[in-house]
Amino acid sequence: MELNSQNLHPTSSDLPQVPPADWTTTRRKILSWLNQNSSSLANLYEGAVCLTFGILIPGRLRFISHAVREIRNRLPDSIPKISERLEYKDEVENLADIWESNGFGLDEIPLESEEITINFQIFSKIQQLIKKHKAVRYNNKKRTFLFFELCISENKLDLNILEPIVNHYWEITEWFMEQAHETHDSAKPKLDPDDLKIRHQFELFESFLATFAQNFYTTVDKLDEILQEDNPQQIEKVIGFLIHPQHFSYFFNRLQNPEWIKPLKDKGFFKNPPQIIEDVSQGTVSFPMWSQSRYLVRMAKHKPKEVLEIARQIESNNPRIHEDFVDAALEMASQEAVQLVPKVKTWIESLYSSSLLPEKVAAFIVHLAQGGQIKKALELARTLLAVMPDSSLNNGDDNDNNVYLPLPKPRIRFSNSHYRRILKTLVPELVKIVGEKALIMLIFLLNDAIKFSRRNAETEEKQNNSPILEDYSRIWRYAIEDHPRNHLPYDVTEILVEAVRDTAKQILEQDRTKIRNIVQKLEEQRWRIFHRIALYLIREYQDVDRNLLIEKLVDSQRFRDTSSYEDYEYAHLLRDNFGQLSVEKQAQILSWIENPELDWNWQEDQETKAEWVKYWQCHKLTIIKDSLSIYWRERYDDLVNKFGKELELSDIVSGGVGEVRVLGLQSPKTDSELESMSIEELVAFLRTWEPNSPDPFEEPSRSGLGSALARLVEKSPERYAQGAAQFQGLHARYISNLLRGLRQALNNQSKQQQEIREFDWISVLSLCNWLAEKSEELKKSQTIYNEPSSNWLEPCRTVVDLLGVGLNVDTIAIEFNFRDRVWNILRLLTQHPDPTLEREMEYSSNNNYSELAINTVRGEAMHTVVRYALWIRRHFEQILESEEHLQRGFDEMPEVRQVLDEHLNPNIEPSLAIRSVYGQWFPWLALLDPLWANQSIGKIFPQDKIFSNLRRAAWESYINFSGIYNNVFDLLHEEYRYAVEQIDPTSIERQKLTHTDEGLAQHLMTLYWRGKLNLDEPGALARFFELASDTLRGYALEFVGRSLNRTENEIDPEILNSLQLLWEKRLETARNSTERSSYATELAAFGWWFGSGKFDDVWAIAQIKQILELTGKVDPDFLLLERLAVLVDTMPESSVECLELLMKNDKSGWSIYGWQNETKAILSKAIQSTSGQARKTAENIIQDLGKRGHWEYRNLLPPSGSK
Repeated sequence: MELNSQNLHPTSSDLPQVPPADWTTTRRKILSWLNQNSSSLANLYEGAVCLTFGILIPGRLRFISHAVREIRNRLPDSIPKISERLEYKDEVENLADIWESNGFGLDEIPLESEEITINFQIFSKIQQLIKKHKAVRYNNKKRTFLFFELCISENKLDLNILEPIVNHYWEITEWFMEQAHETHDSAKPKLDPDDLKIRHQFELFESFLATFAQNFYTTVDKLDEILQEDNPQQIEKVIGFLIHPQHFSYFFNRLQNPEWIKPLKDKGFFKNPPQIIEDVSQGTVSFPMWSQSRYLVRMAKHKPKEVLEIARQIESNNPRIHEDFVDAALEMASQEAVQLVPKVKTWIESLYSSSLLPEKVAAFIVHLAQGGQIKKALELARTLLAVMPDSSLNNGDDNDNNVYLPLPKPRIRFSNSHYRRILKTLVPELVKIVGEKALIMLIFLLNDAIKFSRRNAETEEKQNNSPILEDYSRIWRYAIEDHPRNHLPYDVTEILVEAVRDTAKQILEQDRTKIRNIVQKLEEQRWRIFHRIALYLIREYQDVDRNLLIEKLVDSQRFRDTSSYEDYEYAHLLRDNFGQLSVEKQAQILSWIENPELDWNWQEDQETKAEWVKYWQCHKLTIIKDSLSIYWRERYDDLVNKFGKELELSDIVSGGVGEVRVLGLQSPKTDSELESMSIEELVAFLRTWEPNSPDPFEEPSRSGLGSALARLVEKSPERYAQGAAQFQGLHARYISNLLRGLRQALNNQSKQQQEIREFDWISVLSLCNWLAEKSEELKKSQTIYNEPSSNWLEPCRTVVDLLGVGLNVDTIAIEFNFRDRVWNILRLLTQHPDPTLEREMEYSSNNNYSELAINTVRGEAMHTVVRYALWIRRHFEQILESEEHLQRGFDEMPEVRQVLDEHLNPNIEPSLAIRSVYGQWFPWLALLDPLWANQSIGKIFPQDKIFSNLRRAAWESYINFSGIYNNVFDLLHEEYRYAVEQIDPTSIERQKLTHTDEGLAQHLMTLYWRGKLNLDEPGALARFFELASDTLRGYALEFVGRSLNRTENEIDPEILNSLQLLWEKRLETARNSTERSSYATELAAFGWWFGSGKFDDVWAIAQIKQILELTGKVDPDFLLLERLAVLVDTMPESSVECLELLMKNDKSGWSIYGWQNETKAILSKAIQSTSGQARKTAENIIQDLGKRGHWEYRNLLPPSGSK
């Protein structure tokens, strides 16, 4: 020591030092973590480590214990949400004032035997103070729960796993609390057993802190060591590593030793299974998994009694856990597993329809039966397959009002398709073991289904003495056998019919002699369906017991059924076997037909009753008509003649879904027969042939003949075009099909799918002109050729369609010298009354007037007027001195201008559909005559509120169906500004944006990058971004991004600079806003820009980082990840930082599943890069992904990456 030393007081550096070996990496991380969260607790921890592992000092255990207590109790204070500490100062000051005001001194000491009386106010204050103090002491443990939850956010979803962990943490720290108040002689310099215990307890305490302080995969490495050693005595050590739910599941999913069951149970790990989570606001239900139950499934075959005991004690409504314990029971011997049956029954009764429990219980039932537990197996099967009454209806109520209510529907515990699947897998296996007992169970289930489908089933059974009760199965089940006319077995009753049928057959395939017994069991039930199943079985196995077959056939009650229809099974059994009956038996049946003893008291009119008798006799004889004698055949023929038609068996068997046919498409002649006719013969046939019925669905029909004609015309258009004029005066359907065939052939020619060498337009135009003139007659008369005028709409529409194609095709287009003929047709059809105002009203709900226009005669005619004008222009372009003709515009085609002007007058043409034609063709109208187009803008797009509907029809058609042209914008720039001012800023959902909203955004963005709009000027673009909703702005930027992605060639740098300027202004606007969330969709759309790869990479990735920091969202995320996976080679730090930001904002955790390949590529390249920061960020991401349960990235870590 130096003489001038001034160290008169000890400092921390004077304390005995801990050997370096004891300052492990884990302890250093704990110390660092505590320093970050609470430096005072870090000091306590450092001191405790020194006292635990350093040179011993007197009272060291008390110091260690107080340090542990302070860390335990004060650590939750480092989390803001739970840092509310109790302050006593105000309460004590208040109490002191009351104490003194009541005359109590502070220095007086009463005698020990003296009683002191205090008033209620003082008592109340003291009581409240003590109560508050005790509440805080009690809440320390609750605060620890909250601390564990908030430190590891994933625990919010798995709070049930925390209880045994917190309990153990509390036990460890309470051990120190107990030691703090005991006397120990800690001055001994040697390590005794108590010291080893201290170190052991302290290390257990540290294991909890380490989980918070160290990397995720470091804890996983620790768990791997414990799993490798596989020593259940390490239970206390492992608990501290299970705080994170992913560590928890990792451990239990890999645990293979059954000896862990007892220590885990003793620590409470099998007490609190997760319950169902219902989110009423979202309308969702989730069934959390329980790692403990999955472990017990694996251990069940090794420790069945222990697992069974836990299963029987479990209380949970979670079907996943029920499934696990049924899986566990399947691993046990049946004599042990059977003890779980009562529990399984309760689980079934509270079953969720989406659960997989039924399949597992079905397997469990078979397992029990195979093990000899027949009674319990069937008991469980009845519970699983139970049919229950409709809880929403009162089945026993005889109130007359019930007649108007729907019939009740029997209930089952899960979906019908699920139920059917269970029956098909369970019952065949059960029958192999229990035989007829399974059939009897199904019979009772079907009986319940029938009863619960009837409103007053019990009353019917009691009051009706008939051996067969009507269940109307003739309606809902055509045949017991599989049959095309059966309804699909979606109903539980039909499902059970199939199950009873198939089960009976399975039993009979093993022993056919049981057929009489099975039929008896079925017929003990009185509902008709059971008797039908019995007859089906007799028919299937008719050679087994002929006496039984005859007994059922020659049954007067069954035969004399007065229903209008027959049971499928009895009718077919009688048909197949009548001829094989003895003469006496046949005579007996025929006598029933001859002298029917029928109860038809419901029919009082004797004449009508006699008719019914004959009708009934005809039905019965129809069944056996192929086996009748000559006498009875003659009688049958007489009845057939009386009723006009010989019946087939299918005509008298009721029910079923019938046969499906496409009606009205059969032609009276085949295509080849029609093709062989000359044009004259064909026209004559079309003129004279008449269908048998006016019903258009009867066969053959005009529709069928017309379709055949269209096919022939399309195949040979030259032939039928030449003869088209001869079709004048035929039925409208034939003319329409002729023209449609010609149009389709011309379309095929333009698509190079068909070659047409000649096309007689003179003949075709002659037919079209005749039709157009007939359209004039429709204005004056509602009928033409004795047919409704509506029949002629389709031919007229087809005319303008055909002309529109003919004016555009190349090699066989309409010749220019037919101009007058074409115009005469068009002029007449532009005056057609279709569409009427009434028809337009039908479209008012969706405002799709452009669609209406092309589906009406006048609308399509106006479209073709513009095509006609362009046809003329193309002709002028091909001749000398064309420029002069082109400049004259509509002066060269005054007929077009006249029609256009007429239909722009709302007093003449109020139709919105017609106005939409002007908007759709405006760019070409401006091409044809720019002066006329400019002067007509105010008429086409009127801004007067009176004509707002006309404007909207034209504008929406223009925006949605026209291209974007610079010269047109020069004419319409004020209309764009007006349209922007009409934007609805409340359209906040993408699906609520109209096509017009989106079309306007597309136009503005296109015009901007072409330089026609300036962002800095107060024009249409600036106002668009001021008025548009976030959704619409986002769509606009997305459109730009999609356009960038579709552009394969290099983009002009000036365009890219303009787009960058636009983006930077939008980003700046969002950053300066107080409501940044209102820009989230707009900013997210930059993902399309980024994914295009068209911009400078440094600039682009900087924008992505800013977006993720501002809103946390980029769309589409797949493009972002794909681009980052490319850029990570040259920009590893920025790329991985963007990935980290994206991960942090993926709150749901689902998006990562779509990014796996790209994420692996980015992380792998970042870890292999030379950038230390990139490697560190990538490793942190992998650790975070592990916390979310994505273990597949663990192998990307370098050998030291998990430490």
